[in-house]
This record gives sequence, C-alpha cells and structure tokens, in this order.
Amino acid sequence: MITRQRLVSYGIPAAATATIVLAALLTRSQQQGIVSKPEPVAMGKHQIDVVFAVDTTGSMGGLIDGAKRTVWSIASSIRNTDPNAELRIGLVAYRDVGDDYITKEFALTSDLDAVFAELSSYRAAGGGDTPEDVDAALDVTLHKMQWRDDAKKLVFLVGDAPPASRGDVPTFDVLAREAGEKQIIINTIRAGHDSDTMASFQRIAALGKGEFSSIQQDGGVQQIATPYDDKLAELSDKIDSTAVIAGDEGVRRNYEAKMAAAAAAPAPAKADRAMYFKGGEARAAEDVVGGYASGSVDVTAIPEASLPGSMRGMDKEQLKQELDRRVADRKAAQGELAKVAKDREEFLKNNAPSDGEGGFDTKVKATLEKQLK
Repeated sequence: MITRQRLVSYGIPAAATATIVLAALLTRSQQQGIVSKPEPVAMGKHQIDVVFAVDTTGSMGGLIDGAKRTVWSIASSIRNTDPNAELRIGLVAYRDVGDDYITKEFALTSDLDAVFAELSSYRAAGGGDTPEDVDAALDVTLHKMQWRDDAKKLVFLVGDAPPASRGDVPTFDVLAREAGEKQIIINTIRAGHDSDTMASFQRIAALGKGEFSSIQQDGGVQQIATPYDDKLAELSDKIDSTAVIAGDEGVRRNYEAKMAAAAAAPAPAKADRAMYFKGGEARAAEDVVGGYASGSVDVTAIPEASLPGSMRGMDKEQLKQELDRRVADRKAAQGELAKVAKDREEFLKNNAPSDGEGGFDTKVKATLEKQLK
C-alpha cells in the first residue's frame, strides 16, 4: 500500500505568482477541452511531439520537483540526438475523482518557456487511496492533444499508482492498444516499488509499443551544479533583456510571466535553459529583434501601438537605432554564451553522477535517444 500525503508542495516557490497569470492566459483553452492548431514545421526539420502525463497526487512531490528542474535538460537531449528536431511538448497532469481535478492538459507547443512555466505551477496534492485515474490521463493524451500527422509521437506516463477505471472512458489497456495502432508510442515510468503499478504500467508499455522503466519514489534526479551555471544564467538574462515583444498588453503579460518562472528556477535549470538556446534560436515568437536582425521584419511595418510603452513615440530612425543596439548586445552575449556552454558540457561529461538505476531524467533521455534514432 502506498501512503499518500494530503498536501505536499515542492518546486520553484517564486514562480507560483507568475504562473497564475500564465495559467489564466495559456491553460484556459485546455480547461475547456480546446487545443491549439498544429504549428507549421520548417523545411528539413523532423517533427517530434512529446507528451508527459504525470500523476500529481501528494506522494509524487519529489518527482514533480525533479521534472521541473530537468525539463530543459531533456529538451536539449532531444536536440542533441536530432539536431533537426522540430520539438513540441505537451503536459497532462492527472489525479483521481474527488481531487481538485482529474486531468489538466496543456496543449502541445514549441514554446518551451510556456511549458516550463506550466510545469512550475504543478503542486503535489490530493490522492488518499492507491489507484489514480490513469484511464482519464491516457484518454486526454490520445484524444485532446492535437498530434501532428507526420510527427514522431511519444508519451511518457509517470506515476506510482495503478489505474482506477471509473467507466467514463475506455480502460487503460484499450487506450494503450489504440495508441499503438495510431503509432503513438507510450512509455511508462513507475515511481516507487508498488507491484500492481509495475504490472499495469508494463502492460500499457507493451500495448503502446514503448518501454517500461522504474525509478525511485522521489524521482532519483541528480542535477549537477557546475562552476559555469551562474555565468550562463547571467548571459541568458542579458539576451532575454534585448527582446522587444510586439503585441497587446496580454501578450506582454504572458511573456513576463514566463520570464518570471524562468528567473525563479535554480541555477542549474537556468543553465540548462541557456544551453537549449545556445545556438541562437528564437526564444519568443513575439520578439521582433530576431526577425529584424535576419531582415524578415521591416521597421516601417511595426505598428507603434504594438511596441512597449518605452519605445512608442520613437521615429523610424530612432527605432532602427534602438533595434541595432539590441541586436549587437544580443550577438555579443550569444557568442560568449556559446563559449561558456562548451566549458559546461565538458564539465558535465567529466562529472557524470553515478546514480545506480537512474533517475527520471536519465530514463527519459535514454528512451528518447533509442526511439528517436
């Protein structure tokens, strides 16, 4: 029998306030069962859609905290495995009948800052009895996530309790078989040592043509702090500060909430985020600086009302000078970041943890590398 705590809070406390705004802006559609339209893929890119369906009841606090701290590292691992990856990540939090929610989905998106902020808002709570509504989590994952037709489709179901079939959706075995037929690979990760969970998760993985893994109850994450983390975080912040977010106040609040969540992360997680963007990739779709630098954004075509208040009233020459300054600052910081990133990579290579059977991030990375290749 798994002992469940009624309320446990982990993670990144300072991010909680910021993510209230983000949740209102980004998850309203998910709560209503609406998902965003598929995003177009660039030519030559490989579409990869990954959904994490995570038990968020009280006993899962340690694992949720570990997932928050390592999501950027996992995303970087995907990019290292496939440099042409066009990655989207989605989330499904699940509990059971009688809790605050049964499922809460966050649509597949390429905006990983939004994914991180949503994940940072997760708190472990509820539960009480052993089974959880795995059926509902799988049903949402299969039927509400808008998978791209040509994408490699991967699911990681993570929990420490067996399914509780409530009769309102197909059972877990039916759904896992459907996933296999649709070429949606379901991988399962059992936290802890419950034998019933192992049996059901092994069956789900077998039917979903994925892999079963087992980790410690607390997730077993061993995140290494390096001498380069603070510098990477500083350079990453400098790059973020050069952004010019074009849009209405809602767009800017959305961006600010994501930045608040990122700023509240521990230093190794900030460094992992910097590593993900080390190649100079666009960090925000609404940022005009990158487009201006590449020549795809014309200064004269930017509506004044869409600019931040501090930049309204500038004539086109003043605006051009300001954007030129930001482009130069970004380029300098990005160049330095790339150099520091190499040093951090070498440090991590030489100081890899000896973590026995492996933690959550280790298992996910190993499975992804195998399945993407």
